Amino acid sequence: MIDSTLKNAKILIVDDRESNINILEGLLEETGYTHFQSTTDPRRVVDLFKSFNPDLILLDLMMPHFSGFEVMAQLHTITPAKTYLPILVLTADITPEAKLRALSCGAKDFLSKPFDLYEVRLRINNLLETRYLYQQLENQNQILEEKVKARTFDLELSNRNLDRANKELAVLDQAKNDFLSLISHELRTPLNGILGFLGFLKRKIDSPVLVEYLQYLDESAKRLERFSYQALLITQLKSGKYIIQNENVSPQELFRNTTAHLKEKIDIKNITFHFRQDTSFDFIKGDKELITICFQRLVENSVKYSPVGGEVAISVFSDEQSTVCEFIDNGTGFPPKILENPFLPFVNAENHIDKNTGLNLLLIKLIMDAHQGQIEIFKNLNKGATVRLTFKKQ
Repeated sequence: MIDSTLKNAKILIVDDRESNINILEGLLEETGYTHFQSTTDPRRVVDLFKSFNPDLILLDLMMPHFSGFEVMAQLHTITPAKTYLPILVLTADITPEAKLRALSCGAKDFLSKPFDLYEVRLRINNLLETRYLYQQLENQNQILEEKVKARTFDLELSNRNLDRANKELAVLDQAKNDFLSLISHELRTPLNGILGFLGFLKRKIDSPVLVEYLQYLDESAKRLERFSYQALLITQLKSGKYIIQNENVSPQELFRNTTAHLKEKIDIKNITFHFRQDTSFDFIKGDKELITICFQRLVENSVKYSPVGGEVAISVFSDEQSTVCEFIDNGTGFPPKILENPFLPFVNAENHIDKNTGLNLLLIKLIMDAHQGQIEIFKNLNKGATVRLTFKKQ
């Protein structure tokens, strides 16, 4: 008996001799096939194919009206593309030319009459198994295509949602930038007046207690002014509104101006500075105002976290691709919390924002990004920290 998965296969027999049809139908019935039809008129094959939709065709070649070759040509025009339709040719024509022609016209197998019924049974079974496997593969492909369509639709929907969310975030980000710019501007304007009057009052008031109060107010106002300047600059850099100037910036001049600007703090802690510059170049290419900020913030941090009598080394060297500025101190070094993600705002070990805004490293990172450069932070093996700025040569 045939496999249960094949017993319902539809088989069409086409032969002009009734006796041959009777033999084949008896064979099919004995084997266990239950769905088969037959015709002795090859002119009916196309209609039978459309109505019966057979899984296998047993086809004679030499018939009146239409030959088996012509029947296969007709079937080829109405069979869906990529459909595996097995045709087993059973013919008395045993010439090699007939066999080759039949196989080239679409036949999947070929047997010569008189044929062995056991062999016919095996050939039928093999062809139907192949047909079944093709159908399984086609079904799997259809399932995969449906899944791909569904996933593609979901992906397109997700992309549309993501695009909409990005647009909303862009609007919110722009609103935030506009707000920060407005706040920074509105803060700096009155701060100029406050700082001016504080300087005037310090010259007019003689009371030590009041002078101390005024000094505290002056320091707080300057911190606020610095914070508003940094916030505005960060906003401009992040939004791409800051126009980078391409200038020749002298590292030696930066060092002199920075140490002069911070002289009071340097003298209080008695910090010793060592400056070394490679003699193979004279300038860093970039925006002088922004590079000056980098130098000032890094030197200020080195002074702040170095011990009394500490040392700070600044080295500037160059190769064919880049210019590197290194700032090395022997202070407390960066806390682990900062090293985890040093460029997030307000990530520091300070207890109060007014002592350290936490924006210095973020601002330097944005400045280096604007110059297509890089900032690296290291904790020294013994003590202290190293910050390395790398500027690409243009």
